[in-house]
Amino acid sequence: MITKPEEHDINRAGKRLLRESLEPLNWVINDVQEDYGIDCNVQVFEGKNPTGAWFHVQLKSSLSSDYSADRTFISQELSSQHARHYALELRDPVFVIHADVKSPGLYWYAPQLDGRLAKAVANPEAKSITVRIPTNQLLPTTAPELLKTLNEIYLALANRELISSSTHAFANSLRHLPDQEALYKAFQEKADTLRLQRVVALYRQRNLKDARLRAQAIINDPDSSVEVKFWAEIQLEAIDYRETFHGGRPDSELSKVSLSHAIKLQEMTASGPRYLKFFALITRHAAELEILAYENSSLFMAQQQHLLQHGDPMMALGLYARRAVITKRIIAKYNQGLRLGRYAASYPDRWALGRALTRVVNAVGRFLITLNSEGNIELEHSVGQSALQLCKLAAWIADETGDLEGVVLAIISALITTHSKDSDAYRWAEQAASSLPGSLRADALLRLERAAKRWAGERVDGDYHGDTILQIVQTMAAAYGIDMRDDSDPLVKALRVAAKDNSPERVLVNCEHLLVSQGAIGPTAHKVQRLFNLGTAGSKIVHCTLHNYHEEGGELDIAYEKFRRAHCDSCPDKKPRPEGWKYTEGIRRDIEARNFGFVARLAGTKHGTRFTTED
Repeated sequence: MITKPEEHDINRAGKRLLRESLEPLNWVINDVQEDYGIDCNVQVFEGKNPTGAWFHVQLKSSLSSDYSADRTFISQELSSQHARHYALELRDPVFVIHADVKSPGLYWYAPQLDGRLAKAVANPEAKSITVRIPTNQLLPTTAPELLKTLNEIYLALANRELISSSTHAFANSLRHLPDQEALYKAFQEKADTLRLQRVVALYRQRNLKDARLRAQAIINDPDSSVEVKFWAEIQLEAIDYRETFHGGRPDSELSKVSLSHAIKLQEMTASGPRYLKFFALITRHAAELEILAYENSSLFMAQQQHLLQHGDPMMALGLYARRAVITKRIIAKYNQGLRLGRYAASYPDRWALGRALTRVVNAVGRFLITLNSEGNIELEHSVGQSALQLCKLAAWIADETGDLEGVVLAIISALITTHSKDSDAYRWAEQAASSLPGSLRADALLRLERAAKRWAGERVDGDYHGDTILQIVQTMAAAYGIDMRDDSDPLVKALRVAAKDNSPERVLVNCEHLLVSQGAIGPTAHKVQRLFNLGTAGSKIVHCTLHNYHEEGGELDIAYEKFRRAHCDSCPDKKPRPEGWKYTEGIRRDIEARNFGFVARLAGTKHGTRFTTED
C-alpha cells in the first residue's frame, strides 16, 4: 500500500499558510520548480500594479516548531551550504520564513542582515548552523517591517558593491599630465567671453532678467562657439535654479531644472568638443541621481507621516515597497557617477570636470539626509566617504588648472557629506580652505563656520527660510505624482490651505478664550486627509469659549477676520496670551482634551467631525 509521507503534508500546509498570509496583500507568489535553496519568489504589488520590489523565500514548515523558553524566537537549522549562500553569496534579497503549521504562525528572518550568521559560516567544519527567527516578526501583521527590512537588504547588498568599488584609490590613480594651460587660455580668449562675463556680472547683481536675455542671445547667435554657448547654458541653469528656489516651488523642481539643462548641454555637444561632452554626461547623471534622491525623500516623508501620525497603514506599506525599488536605482546611479569620476581622474582634458564632479556629490546629499533620518548610519558613512573622495578629486582638478573658485565649490560640497565638525570631511575642508589665498580663504572659512552653526541648530543670517510646512507638503505631493504648479487643481488648492492652516497659533495668540476647530470636510479635504494625514484642508471654525460665539470659513484667516470684526474688536473680556507664547504639540493636546465635548456638541456628531458631499 502506497502512503503519503507526513513531510509532504507539512510542506503543503506551510505553503497554504504562506499564500493565505501574503496574497491578501496583493503580493504574488511564484513557486520555484527546481529547489536549490529557494522555494518561491514573492512580487510586491500596490493594488494591481507591480512595484518592482521582490524577494526570494526559503520556506521551512514544521509541525513541532522549536520555540525558546520565553517564546521570543524559534530555532531553525540551516545547512552550512545554504546559510553561506544566503548570507554571503546571493546577490538578490532572500528571507527564510518559518511556518508553524500547528499553531498556526508564519515568521520571517533576514539572513543577509545577520552579522552573526556571516561569521558562523566562516567555519569550514560546520555541517549545519542554527539561526534564531524572532516570533515578533509575524506575518502578515509585520508586512510593513518586512518591506522596511527588504529596503535594508537592498542597501546592504549595495553597500557590498560600494566597498568592492571603493574610490579611496583615486589619489593613487592620478597621474601628471602635460600642461593644459594653452587650451585653457585659448578658450578664455574667445571673443564671446566678454559677453559671457557680462552675464555673470548681471547674475551676481541679481539682475536675472537682463542676465537671461544676454545668455539666451549668446546661445541663439550662429557665430558663437560651442564652448561659449555651453557656459551660457550653464549660466541659464543658475538663473532658473535661483528663480525656482526663491519662487517657493517644491525642492524636487530644482533637480528637474538641472536635468532639463543637462539634456540641452548634451544636445549642444553632440559633435564635440569631447571634454564638454564628458562634462554634460556627468551633469546629466548627477541630475538623474538627484531626481531619484528627492523621490526617495518624498516617499520617506509621506511614509513617516502615516506611520508616526496614525495614518493609513496600507498606504505606508505601498510607500515602503516603492522606496525599496527607488533605493536600488539610487545606488546604481551613484555607482555610475563614481565610475565617471575614475575616468575623469586620468582624462587628458579634465580641467573643466572638477565642477561637474561636485554635482554628483550635491545630488547624493539628499539621499544621505534620508539615510541619517532613518538611522542607516553604516551606509550613510560609506556613501559619505566615497563622496568625500569625489570632492578631493574635484578640488585637485580645479587647483591643477588654477580654478580656485572650483576648489571652493569642492569644499562646500564636502560639507554635504557630514553633519559634524568631528569628521574627516570637515577636517579636510578646513585644511583645504586654509590653503586658499586672500578673500577666497575668508569666504571658504566663513562657509565652514555657517555650516557648523546649522549643525548646531542655529539660524544663519542670509539663509533662505521659506514656508517649511508648505515645502513639506510639496515634497510629499511629489510622492503621489501631484503637480503643485497646477493652481487650477482643487487638490492643489486644498493642499495649500492645509499647509497654511496647519497651525492656529496666529489666531489663538490673540485671546485665551479663542478656540479653532475643524469644520466641514468635503471630498477634496477628505482626500487630503487620506493621502497626507492632514486634517486642515476643510473649513475652520473660530469659537469664543467664554461667550459661545462661532464663525466658520473655508480658510482660517477668512473665518477669523469675520469673527474679529463681529466680536473681538468690541469685547471687554479680550485677554491676549503672554508675549512669546507658542502653539506647541503639548498645548494642542491640552486644548483639544479640554474642549472636545464643546466641539462635538456643536458639530452634532460623536467625534466632532462633519463630512459633506461638496467642497
